[in-house]
Amino acid sequence: MLRGLIIGALFLSSALYATAQELITENGKVFKLYKVEKSEGLYRISVNNNVTQEEIIAANPEIQQSGLVEGMTIKIPIKTTEMNVSEVGYSIYVVGKGETAYSISKKFDMLLVDLYRLNPGIEGGVAEGQRLKVRGVANEARQYNIHTIAAGETLYSIGVKYGVKAQQIIDCNPALDPNSLPIGTQLRIPDTQIPTEDNNFIYHRIEKGETLYALCNKYNMLQDKIMAANDAINWQALQVGQVVAIPKVVQPKKNIKTHEVQKRETLYSISKLYNVSIADIEKENPDVDLTKLQKGKVIKIPQIEEVAAQFEGPATANPEYVGVDQTEYAVAPAPTTFGRTINVALMLPFNAEREMQKTSYIPKDEENPQMYAIKTRPYVEFYEGVKLAADSLQEAGNNVNLHVYDVNNNLALVNALNNNDIEFDLILGPAHLDDMRTMSDYALRNRIPVVFPFAQMDSTIFDNPYLFQASVTDTLTNEVIYSKMIADCEGKHIILLNPNQEVQRAYYIIDRMARQKGIEVSKLTYNTKRPADFLPLLKPDKENVIILPTTKESIVNSQITSIAGAIDQKKDVKVQLFGVGEWLQFSTIEVDVFHKLNTSIYAIFAVDYTDQQTLWLLNKYRKAYFTEPVPFTPYFNSIKSNPYSGFSEYGLWGYDIAIKFIGACAEYGKGFERKINEYKAPTVQTNFRFKSLSNWGGSVNVGMKRITFNADNTMQVVDF
Repeated sequence: MLRGLIIGALFLSSALYATAQELITENGKVFKLYKVEKSEGLYRISVNNNVTQEEIIAANPEIQQSGLVEGMTIKIPIKTTEMNVSEVGYSIYVVGKGETAYSISKKFDMLLVDLYRLNPGIEGGVAEGQRLKVRGVANEARQYNIHTIAAGETLYSIGVKYGVKAQQIIDCNPALDPNSLPIGTQLRIPDTQIPTEDNNFIYHRIEKGETLYALCNKYNMLQDKIMAANDAINWQALQVGQVVAIPKVVQPKKNIKTHEVQKRETLYSISKLYNVSIADIEKENPDVDLTKLQKGKVIKIPQIEEVAAQFEGPATANPEYVGVDQTEYAVAPAPTTFGRTINVALMLPFNAEREMQKTSYIPKDEENPQMYAIKTRPYVEFYEGVKLAADSLQEAGNNVNLHVYDVNNNLALVNALNNNDIEFDLILGPAHLDDMRTMSDYALRNRIPVVFPFAQMDSTIFDNPYLFQASVTDTLTNEVIYSKMIADCEGKHIILLNPNQEVQRAYYIIDRMARQKGIEVSKLTYNTKRPADFLPLLKPDKENVIILPTTKESIVNSQITSIAGAIDQKKDVKVQLFGVGEWLQFSTIEVDVFHKLNTSIYAIFAVDYTDQQTLWLLNKYRKAYFTEPVPFTPYFNSIKSNPYSGFSEYGLWGYDIAIKFIGACAEYGKGFERKINEYKAPTVQTNFRFKSLSNWGGSVNVGMKRITFNADNTMQVVDF
């Protein structure tokens, strides 16, 4: 089987990197370091490097004292506008306040892994003032305003506030569903360089403390005119950075004519003759006594030309500057995938070349068909599950092409990404943390959804909406589990046990959550030697939920056995036991006790062996790979990972991820990642539910399952 995988995988060769010239930056100026060759003079160096001799001497004043010496390194001035990024080596960059390695890599259009290679030791963070080697020329980092969505706001109204188009907001928040704007969530708003004015408006950006009244005074404008030009602004909640359009006051054009006074003409008759007020004539002739006009006197007559009426707004009539669309943004229907091929890349460290050289692992008989190294095993099993899902979707009428890459290091991953002409719809992998950063940059540039199936969460996920962390993290899942436990305790009585005064964070979190919900909680340090202490806590008029927040097998086993025996003395009360997923791995547990206590276990993985779809898949897996697929946490069994076991631990994981994401791509087409939670895939052991970290960041899996052991010896598995 492994040989078949190897034939289907792409083997990637190492790439050679050309040595580049070294650049340094001093006082904002960039220099190339140049080594003086034998018999080389200042003139020849200046000609070869397209600089003057004076510029070289200014950068290297020591030349005037010592002259040029063979092997000497001097600085050659270089203009950043003339730099070819593909040819330069590196320059020195001083870290600014609040900057991170990730933000600096983006500023210089570098891969984060390349920044790490140039600066070993910065993986743990950078400090202000630290000097880093960087490649290329810095781009101006794009700045954003952060807007918190309020009730009733739309992309149209938010765009008006900040002087941007709805599509610009969507581009800055790729994880945003434009048809759903939950109150309180945050959006990145591009801080565009809006013009200061156009033909109709002056554009003013709100500063801290400014009000409508302040704007009226500043621009000598009636407030109703400003409000009319900005019909979508809430004047009671102006935000810093918001753009307000101020109507321009139209100044009429004025021509000056001269008039020679005739016999018997008066100032009044002249004003009527030219249709101008006496006051305007007086204003233009301050040095003339207009009360004693004499024949032949020449005076100035202002002539006001007709002008168009003042444009008052709203300012959205000029979308080129204020920028918002005239209609609400609506999501276009997802394109159908009928007749279209879905290209999926699977990129994992199979180490296939090395495995082929290990003759000791080649199967010797039919009883051991999977004799390969333990490090390779999880990825091969994962591949088996992915292939089974792809085949199933293909059988259902979808066109799925699965491209398998053996990427056992970051260099191989870089080559795999750069040396292909395939437009991927989805990427599964890689497995290692360093590779994740490279993949993140690639996904963001090409807008390709990437699922990380193995490695724990990397910081790049916070700024990349195309990343999905499929493997769960304890911090997030524990919060979800405790919240669900408390929700299932509404109207019930909680008995929270703290065995042997064991101090646990979970104990205090559950207690706090329950009290916030107004649920009655009784706490007890339970001692199995005194089971009677437990009985007075039971409420005959309520259902009693026992929560034991521990993952220690010996404590769980002894405590629940003792409790089950004590409850026999009070058959008139209703009792439930709530536990966590680790309990399913305890091999010493008596399952009958779980059924007796109506136990519900909140877990990440669980297989419902009564589900017909699940049984069909398990049977199909056995026939395809001659092995038994098991969940990560099989019920009360310990499955050891070794090359010779007859179990596949990662096959169902690969199937679930592939059937979820490839299926969603087939259902919704491009942009399916926004609807990933809407797609109900027939997964086997996992309930995928992704939580978006922000409107511009990736998503993490927080899906859970509840396994209930009923008193009638049946089991029920429910997703949440």
